[in-house]
Amino acid sequence: MSAWKQLGPFGVLLGASAVLPLLGSALLLLVVPQMEPLMRDGPGWIALLAVMGVALLCGFALLNTQAAALFFGYLYGFWAGLGLIFAGIVLAAWLGYFLARRLSGRGLEQAIQTRPKLAAVHALLAADPRGAMTTTALLRISPLVPFASVNVLLAAARVRFGAFFLGTCMGVIPRTVLVALTGAELASFDAEASIDQRWRLGLILVSSVLLFLWIGWITRRAIRRRMVWQPTE
Repeated sequence: MSAWKQLGPFGVLLGASAVLPLLGSALLLLVVPQMEPLMRDGPGWIALLAVMGVALLCGFALLNTQAAALFFGYLYGFWAGLGLIFAGIVLAAWLGYFLARRLSGRGLEQAIQTRPKLAAVHALLAADPRGAMTTTALLRISPLVPFASVNVLLAAARVRFGAFFLGTCMGVIPRTVLVALTGAELASFDAEASIDQRWRLGLILVSSVLLFLWIGWITRRAIRRRMVWQPTE
């Protein structure tokens, strides 16, 4: 029996959490020209409505959080955009966690118990809140791990909500700051800007990509070290 068949409906949920946010992000790019004037110049409650929209779309795995952070940095500037998108992401994590707990069933746990190494890691996450919080933070820091997939994996593994929530709050900060800053710089770019301004924007974009790759590499190594199997007593 293949791993995906063992996971059953949970496998479908996990696959959807990785693919659907990419489709939602592509749709966001298409509607940006129509949404920008209203969101940039509209009343303050529009920004709060946008936060709730991010919470719902990202919580239901319909939008990528990094695309949303880029959009908010572009619309509202770095500091305001960062505060708003952080609130939206935290709410999305809360929603995604409880939604995944209701939908995932026991497919993941049953599949895990057939693999001693994964079973040991699962026991560690469930029994050690501090370890679970650190692992959650590492998964959130990595730009290579889909936000919605982390919600599904950790909720299905029955990681305690407190550890999940604190790890999420800490872990999403680095990459969200980086993407919101990039969005803010894109908003201030002038097509007729001087060569110095163009070089500055290019340097920021290249630096952001390199930092993303470096963060992904570092966190991947850290996650692997945490996932080293230790025999259970």
